[in-house]
Amino acid sequence: MRGSMLKEILQEQGISISELARRLNVSAQTLYSMVKRDNQKVDFDMMMHICKLLNVPVERLCEDNALPKMPDLREWQFIGKYRRLSESGRELVNMVIDHELSRREEKPSVNSPESKIIPLYLTPAAAGYASPALGDDYEDYAVEKGSAADFAVRIAGDSMEPYIHDGDVALCKRGAIIHDGDVGLFFVDGDMKCKQYCQDYSGNVYLFSANRDRSDADVTVSASSGITLMCFGKVLLNKSIPLPEMR
Repeated sequence: MRGSMLKEILQEQGISISELARRLNVSAQTLYSMVKRDNQKVDFDMMMHICKLLNVPVERLCEDNALPKMPDLREWQFIGKYRRLSESGRELVNMVIDHELSRREEKPSVNSPESKIIPLYLTPAAAGYASPALGDDYEDYAVEKGSAADFAVRIAGDSMEPYIHDGDVALCKRGAIIHDGDVGLFFVDGDMKCKQYCQDYSGNVYLFSANRDRSDADVTVSASSGITLMCFGKVLLNKSIPLPEMR
């Protein structure tokens, strides 16, 4: 941190080092040391607090050659909040960030030689809600040339969050073998569901919602029920989804 710049800011605002130390609840000697020499090892919480009290961007207190790597004030605040989260809280934040980054990735161009075209069915697949079966209403959708997907659907509903969000386009593979824990598109007596698959030793099939707050949307098809169940395709995901505990 540039102590000379901190001194300049204090002079601009008419604040003494002793007064700033009082507001920060630190010793005046600590601040005098920071002002006297450019201390690069200042705790980031301290730097963020100083910038917030003085209403200045973090960049003003950083060395010029460090500016490209330094977060702004809002980013420092985010880091501070993130560090106060529990492990489960951090995992949830990471999941949201990963999802948003994936949404920002540029979709391959329809005319790109590095892409292939698959149908994106316009009738949404229900993630927790009933929906008509796929029809002939679709549009061209570009995916990477090496993708195993041969069709896509747009998901409606929140029962597969945080892995598949309402409005997401799910890439699917027809004829793929479905294993326990896989996500697929299933016809259940005429309704289509996007669910996680599991089958027990008795042949009973369980279609789970990944969002356990929407366990009301789970579907159980017993081996003797006579209910028509068909897998229309496997949903291709970048990560596996843990199965919920069966009781």
